[in-house]
Amino acid sequence: MSISFADLLQSAEQLNADTANAASLPRVHRNLGQIAEAGERLWMKTAAMATDDSADVKASILLGSRGFDVPSMAQKMETLKSTTIEPTEISPVTDIQGFLKGEREQALLGAIIESKNSTMKSASQRHSQALQQFWEEEKERVLSALLGSTKSDFHVPVDIQPLSVNNSYWGKESVMSQDEISFADVIGRRNDAVIAGRRYPLIDEFMSTIHEFGESKAVLDCWELVEVLVNSCCFDDPLLRFKPSNSLDLVKKSVEYLEKGFQQFVQSTICGHLEQAELGGVPGVMELASSYLSVRTQESSVWGLVFVCLRCGSAAAALQALQDDGYEGEVESILENWANISAPSAARDKVRQLYYGGVNNCNDPYKRLVFSILGGCDMERTHGDILTTVQDYLWLKLVHVLTCSSSGRDFRSNKDKISLSEVQEHVLQEYGENHFNSLQSPYLYALVLLLTGLYESAIEVLYRNEESRANAIHLALALHSNGMINLSVTPHQPVLSECEDDPSPHKRLNLTRIIIGYTRKFACSNPTSALNYYYILHGVQNEDGEDMFTVCIAELIQESKEYQTLLGTLDSSGRKTKGAIDRFNVNHSQIISTVAEASEKRGCWEEAVTLYELAHNYDKVLEILNEELSRKLMPNDKAHEHINEIAVNVEPRTTNANTGLRKQFLLLLDLYKFHKLYHCGHDKLEEALSVIGRLQIIPLQQDTINHRVQAFKSFSDELRRCIPDILIMVMSILNKLYKNASKTGNSLYGAQNKQAQKIRDQARVVMRFAGMLPYSMPGDTHAQLSMLDAPMRY
Repeated sequence: MSISFADLLQSAEQLNADTANAASLPRVHRNLGQIAEAGERLWMKTAAMATDDSADVKASILLGSRGFDVPSMAQKMETLKSTTIEPTEISPVTDIQGFLKGEREQALLGAIIESKNSTMKSASQRHSQALQQFWEEEKERVLSALLGSTKSDFHVPVDIQPLSVNNSYWGKESVMSQDEISFADVIGRRNDAVIAGRRYPLIDEFMSTIHEFGESKAVLDCWELVEVLVNSCCFDDPLLRFKPSNSLDLVKKSVEYLEKGFQQFVQSTICGHLEQAELGGVPGVMELASSYLSVRTQESSVWGLVFVCLRCGSAAAALQALQDDGYEGEVESILENWANISAPSAARDKVRQLYYGGVNNCNDPYKRLVFSILGGCDMERTHGDILTTVQDYLWLKLVHVLTCSSSGRDFRSNKDKISLSEVQEHVLQEYGENHFNSLQSPYLYALVLLLTGLYESAIEVLYRNEESRANAIHLALALHSNGMINLSVTPHQPVLSECEDDPSPHKRLNLTRIIIGYTRKFACSNPTSALNYYYILHGVQNEDGEDMFTVCIAELIQESKEYQTLLGTLDSSGRKTKGAIDRFNVNHSQIISTVAEASEKRGCWEEAVTLYELAHNYDKVLEILNEELSRKLMPNDKAHEHINEIAVNVEPRTTNANTGLRKQFLLLLDLYKFHKLYHCGHDKLEEALSVIGRLQIIPLQQDTINHRVQAFKSFSDELRRCIPDILIMVMSILNKLYKNASKTGNSLYGAQNKQAQKIRDQARVVMRFAGMLPYSMPGDTHAQLSMLDAPMRY
């Protein structure tokens, strides 16, 4: 049935009239805005109430999960809120009682205020220390991430630096690449040899590993140069490397490396162009040089042949080429003595005169270059038309360094002089990283730095790049094994740092920092491998005199939690099985104790107990267990059962611990037994009461009260903390036993119910003991005792 609009309007008017006639309901006139505003007010009020309630609920859940009795705590808080400290009245001097009372109250108030101030001060200091430590850790993490070098030293403790634990590592495959695993195996074998007192060919093992990887030529070039350096030089003190004679020996090795590399390049070029090379005749360097020039220039030049022979490292072949060409002069005399980079001064002066007399402007670039090399002159000229590679340029500069050092003459002009430090300055500052594009080609720039003797800077360049970091670490270890790395004064310095005693532009490498930074990636997934790297730091001390090997092990154990793998375990008989650190000649107990102390400070008491047991420090084991047992005595939950289980397992191995600690420990275990019997029901109450009687801490007879009060004074704080709860449980047991005995007797007041009378007497003794204790118990303890005692007062 359809309804028209007029019908709807009439029905609405009728409803409105009926509402108007209802006198019991007031009329409310509100527009939409007012309704919205009223709803908003109601919503805000409801939200505020809900917020307060939710905060209380969250707080109750948190405290309850930690074992706190939330209802009783709320009552205690209300009691504290209602307690006010009123100012004491000043009594006349003649009122002795009032005067003494006032003095007592003043003393109590003074003690309370002093305690409050000291507590606030201690809390503030601890907060400041925690905040300072947090910022130091953040600063260390940022500096380690930057991995940059600065001229100033930042005193940032390396041992504070926490390892970054990735939860994805646990129970999964190693995060190390195959190359890193192979390197780590070499380090492990090296450590075994060092521990056994054997010499280990570290560089040979590294080279075998590198060839297995199939690395690029740039990587192989760096490793082959380091192999040459390590096999030729060894220093007891890294500072001996800067001695002039030792520096020149290293430069000679770099020159020989460049000459050998160029000869290989010549051979590969000829093999790729056999038709053009026209290789033939007697095999030798001169024949190779001739064929190479045929491929590269298609021109025949005796000076070009001499240069290529010199560049290949064969002065004899260069001399033979000049003699075959019929040349006679001072150049021959110089070449005859070229093997030792020495020549008669007169011959070299004559060559220099010829160079400046016209050779420097001749059309043959090879002749200009050969005269510049043999005469040791015009060293600022780069000869870019012939020397087109970085290796060629460095070879020329290093040869000039050797010729300048051998002549020993100072009257030449500046353009006829050059030193190794000047070459190093050119490489580091005038050219620098941007010129060599170290971000894209780190190995090329590192090779240049290695050739010029800047080993520390080369390692730092490779270490900055994630892909080359593994090679950087092991190149540094190879050089360090022969005393060729100048280490930072302290492990707190940046990766590169400067020292006033070192010649410029040499810097010092922080080997500790780069090893820690490298192992951070796999420390948690491969703790044994990280441990092998840390052993390299054995003997390196921080500013506090601590061995960095010990410091790093402690940090590794704390973060990885691999206690069994690294430290070993205890079998059922208490004997310690070996862990990874047992193969090293270090103080194992000291390391374990350090980790245990750190765990104890963090509140990880269970870990601390395990670690102190491994160190056979059972006094600390009992101290911790006594503290935890006293804290978890009352809550009848899983934490209560767990601590009791641990304590029972440890107890047989604590026979040699401190007598007082062990006595208290056994007493707490008996109290746990009493607690368990108390909660087992009515059938176990008498047995629980007999346990308390045997422990002799709560008197149940009149003549033992004074003795128990005196014994209480010798109790430790852990045991005293349990007494109020034990008193309540004992009174609860007496209350229940009294009710049961009263039901079976004929009269509550007659002598026939001897059991009930005995219980009443025991309750009197407990109440008197509670009143005589020189201990401030919680405010509601006496109230609860009185409530339990009331039914037994007739």
